[in-house]
Amino acid sequence: MVPAAAARLVSAALLATALAGCHAAPHPAAPSSSTSIAAPPTTPAPVARIAPLPVRTVEKSQPTSPDKCPAINPAVPTPPGNPLVTCDLDRTTQYTLGPETMRLDLLHVAAPKPLTSDFYEVNLTLDAASATAWAAFTTAHPHGHIAFLRDDLVLEAPMIEEPVTSGRIALTTQTAQAADQLARLAGRPG
Repeated sequence: MVPAAAARLVSAALLATALAGCHAAPHPAAPSSSTSIAAPPTTPAPVARIAPLPVRTVEKSQPTSPDKCPAINPAVPTPPGNPLVTCDLDRTTQYTLGPETMRLDLLHVAAPKPLTSDFYEVNLTLDAASATAWAAFTTAHPHGHIAFLRDDLVLEAPMIEEPVTSGRIALTTQTAQAADQLARLAGRPG
């Protein structure tokens, strides 16, 4: 009989030999009596592109009522070079907007998140080119009043508080329902 220490040493040596000999080596396939059909390679599902988000400067804004808002036809958008008179989604504010300054390409629109009991935030993530253009625009227009649009309606019309160089835009609204609508419209597929 081998003493216990010698048995452990022999076991360790056998294990080290076995491990030292382990390497990735192709093994022939086991013979098979059935035929198999190779599955076609899988391709990732196409990612839905988000429709570009038009941005216009706000020249004037004033309270209004829905009956005083101009009619909008989403099938016939206002040409980008033309000024636009339109309302917000709630049809409580009328805006006079300058020509389109840019279109932002979005990579992602996050689900709304509550900031407080009275405010919700929707975060937009810009692609690299739009992030660069947006950073340059917000740097050149401190305290500018701009509007983000969808179908010639104002989604949000924030003031530029400081240059935005993060590649993200945070839009806030006061109700969960408005935040859901904002996220859905901002993230609409193109």
